[in-house]
Amino acid sequence: MFHAVNWFPAADVYETASSIIVYMDISGIEPHTLVVTIEDSRVTVSGERSCGLEEKVSHIHQLEIERGFFERSISLPKAVDVSQAVSESRNGFLQIILPLRRSAGKITITVR
Repeated sequence: MFHAVNWFPAADVYETASSIIVYMDISGIEPHTLVVTIEDSRVTVSGERSCGLEEKVSHIHQLEIERGFFERSISLPKAVDVSQAVSESRNGFLQIILPLRRSAGKITITVR
């Protein structure tokens, strides 16, 4: 009924010594309905915030809360280890922890 066009939830991106943390405002969205896709240098979150009103609305007096489908892609500043990524939802926020991918570096080995 009340669908916004081209909206996406606010997000913060932090870096620690060992990971990138994406912190996203998902208030009003059921966490189990979100789809989180992680690549080496990008995280994409998609979902939908519904109206939540069960009765028919006859007049709208103020409408500020964004609703409808969204998809938000965030470029990451460094490559991450996608196999070790974890996420959790708490108090209307989604936190995605993306461990930094360790560089391959350089080694010398002895041939036997």
